[in-house]
Amino acid sequence: MKNYFLLFIFFVFCKSAFTQGKNNKDIFTTTIRYHYGVVMPHHKSISYLINDQISAVELNMGYIPSNEKNWAKLYKQPEIGLGLYHGSLGNDKVLGNVTAIFPYINFPLSRSNKWEINAQLGIGLGYTKKHFDPVRNYTNLAIGTKFNAFFKLIAQGSYSINSKWGINAGLGFNHISNGSISAPNKGLNILTSNFGVKYYWNEKSRKSFTPAVREEKLPNEFILIYGNGIKQASEKDHHKYYTSSVTGNYSFGINAKQKIGFGIDLFYNKAANRGKWDFEPETDFENRFSQAIFISHDLVIEKFSIIANIGVYTYYKTEPEKPVYTRLGIRYRLNKHLVTSLSLKAHMGKADYIEWGIGYRIKRDKSEK
Repeated sequence: MKNYFLLFIFFVFCKSAFTQGKNNKDIFTTTIRYHYGVVMPHHKSISYLINDQISAVELNMGYIPSNEKNWAKLYKQPEIGLGLYHGSLGNDKVLGNVTAIFPYINFPLSRSNKWEINAQLGIGLGYTKKHFDPVRNYTNLAIGTKFNAFFKLIAQGSYSINSKWGINAGLGFNHISNGSISAPNKGLNILTSNFGVKYYWNEKSRKSFTPAVREEKLPNEFILIYGNGIKQASEKDHHKYYTSSVTGNYSFGINAKQKIGFGIDLFYNKAANRGKWDFEPETDFENRFSQAIFISHDLVIEKFSIIANIGVYTYYKTEPEKPVYTRLGIRYRLNKHLVTSLSLKAHMGKADYIEWGIGYRIKRDKSEK
């Protein structure tokens, strides 16, 4: 009953917020979606825990911005909003349920008068009551904390019944983990099929959807970012270790939405070479330091950027878990020069740590020499 009450409060709050900020040229929506699927255990140590399929319900409150906004026109007027997800995790006794709240964006891939194909990306916060405990729940090696990062990706097709109602169906992928803030942290990957119903609060007019205009490509830029994080090396070592990085990234605008580039990472990891037991061996700075090079891709949406990097370590004294790493996250431009970032660094799908960063941006355009 508590979960249904929270769902109702969430619905009322979002409806009120959207109604107060209503613009006749914006389209406001509510989508209710049902998921059914499986947990895909990617570690042998947790595969035996999964004994059931998963089911979940999802509520999205969103809006489709007016085509008067340049960025909205460029992305064919994507739907932006806030989502609430509640579902099982394949073992009610050990893993329990997850409740997550997340901002999302629906990217239209193809659109006609009645049909639409889109991809939804959401990143937020998930809550799981049943997590690892050395006494009460020691078999749960998947989730080590109550609060976790929640990532979702859906590919779906939708059909407009009329100007007020639509239906949709597709395939979805969810990932839940705490980014190694606390161990254990094997994480959970969930694959679902889903279907839903969408309601348009103000009448949808397909005439409001216009093709993007031709725009100039994004300017080249250099960004220097200082990042910080916290991680736990293993469940047998209860210390929280500090991590930091300095990243230099030069990127080239290839069109009005994307940038590609290259850069260098300098990492400091206090958890390096600490062993797997609860003791503190002597470790000097050189053992904690590593250097890497990477290639980058940025998807730019107004002041936000969705970043994806893949890199390889080129110098280290303590051997990393894998020679190759990835970094996925978001970046926000505060003003002309200052940026903030939030990202997840991982080794071949296994989270290393969550990183918060602040940086300085130098834009290079035709007016600069």
